[in-house]
Amino acid sequence: MTARQSKQITDPQALRALAHPIRLKLLELLTVDGPATGRRLADLTGESTASVSYHVSQLVRWGLVEPALDLARGRERPWQATSRGITWSATGDGSPEFAAASRALREQFIARRLAALDEFQRHEDEFDTAWREAAWIGEDLGHLDPAELTEATERIKAVLAEYTDTARPRREGARKVAFFAYAVPVPDDPS
Repeated sequence: MTARQSKQITDPQALRALAHPIRLKLLELLTVDGPATGRRLADLTGESTASVSYHVSQLVRWGLVEPALDLARGRERPWQATSRGITWSATGDGSPEFAAASRALREQFIARRLAALDEFQRHEDEFDTAWREAAWIGEDLGHLDPAELTEATERIKAVLAEYTDTARPRREGARKVAFFAYAVPVPDDPS
């Protein structure tokens, strides 16, 4: 798969459709690990092939997945992601429907990343010292205006993109790493 840009989702119905844990997992697998057949996706997710087929069809409906025709062999029908990932506005068209759909999808993303962090913590001792030392969990606070926050976010995304580009050759000893970051304003402290 060649390097691709993220797809901007602007339809609240698409956001709602994506706010499903299996669909997000399938999209992640196809985006990060590359094309796969329904059978392979079923094996990786523990879902039935019928369930995978249904959820893939929903991803196809919203233009996030397509057949990988050049990889088809016999009856195998592999699927591939159409973009590097997805992005969406928190406010979109300003409608309550969009805001609710955006929130629902964001909640699913957060739940997936927190589950990955929890999984790491439960299995941390199974990683060798180099991986345990390389893993990073940090926090910082600062005072920014919206323009500065946007700039900082774009710079962070650019750095991550250098390492997460699917066209980047995989180095020996590399393994899948989950990045999770957030930058949100905090309520004013009344004290």
